[in-house]
Amino acid sequence: MIVRALIRVFIVTLGVALALGLSACVSPGPGTAEGEVVQSLPQKSGLQLTYSTFNAYNNEPRATVRQMFGPAGSRIEGMDYEAPAEGGFTVDRARTVNRVLDAQGDLVRLERTDGSSVTYDPPMRVLPVPLRPGMRFRQTLSAQESDGSPPRKVIVAGYVGGWENVKVPAGEFRALRIVRDSWLGDHALTRTQTQRSEVDWYSPEIGAVVRSEENSLHEDRMTSVGDSGQPLIRRGDWLRWELRSVERKGV
Repeated sequence: MIVRALIRVFIVTLGVALALGLSACVSPGPGTAEGEVVQSLPQKSGLQLTYSTFNAYNNEPRATVRQMFGPAGSRIEGMDYEAPAEGGFTVDRARTVNRVLDAQGDLVRLERTDGSSVTYDPPMRVLPVPLRPGMRFRQTLSAQESDGSPPRKVIVAGYVGGWENVKVPAGEFRALRIVRDSWLGDHALTRTQTQRSEVDWYSPEIGAVVRSEENSLHEDRMTSVGDSGQPLIRRGDWLRWELRSVERKGV
């Protein structure tokens, strides 16, 4: 039992390390005021952001993603994911998943290509303003699938890091790093719940995230590894988002 507990701690630590995405294109911002606080998130109707996404394991280009802002919030379209197939070693493509966010930038709903969706109550905090370097946050919420199945309990915990200079195709930005870990409550007899780790770099200049990384993992309870019988760890995508262009329509 002790060995298994230590292995789980190692796995969680590794997942967070991957999410942090220690990349050469991110560096500490010289002369930044580490205590500076972002009090609000200016979201202008008509703003459209375009991101390039990549498989961060091998730098393979993935989907082009667009975030479009309106009076009530924003919508992120065009994402696709790969996730380990249940009970096997192959990889399934989860196709397009859209995100709907409210005017505060919190996640209200995920929409899938097959027409299904999941709604969060209350909305999941993404950028918990005021953003103060060093602050920590935690949230418990309900995830309701559109098929009417019982709601899932979701836990989100994170912290706000420091200011960094971030280089992306759209330019170089001074950005605040926000780290989130989520436990999605989607466990079953064959698997543990998904743990998702995400890191956003928020730029006040744009009023939005200019770079993001995310990855996920769960334990397969039906498959063991080696003589120890430890459960197999299945990893989802490790994705990197980079802001490519900014358009302001009617602003």
